[in-house]
Amino acid sequence: MHELGIVFEIVKRVELAAVENLLALPDIAAVVVEVGEASTIVPKYLRECWPAAIDGTDLKDAELDVEIIVATVRCKACGNVYEYLNRGKVCPDCGSPECVMVTGQELNIREIQVFEPDEEKI
Repeated sequence: MHELGIVFEIVKRVELAAVENLLALPDIAAVVVEVGEASTIVPKYLRECWPAAIDGTDLKDAELDVEIIVATVRCKACGNVYEYLNRGKVCPDCGSPECVMVTGQELNIREIQVFEPDEEKI
């Protein structure tokens, strides 16, 4: 399970972004990441590893939100862009299996959310 290492890297990058943007780590409420559905990352495992990665840190109150990026490909034969995993892995327009990945292999930290001044930490 490489997700634990990925989660530790996410924590490190969030800490760096907090320093660069003058944010106090305890003020971070959530980290939103995007995971491509054709990547080798299992979102469930990211969510399960998050508490271990932030335990005892200043991010202990932060949640991890995982959003899925749909895998899309471009057909090499006709140029059609379609959802790869939901289309039987062949172009719905021309039937060609030859394609190039457009989206779906990413891992992005999309957003770092902070607690509102009057919002209570859990």
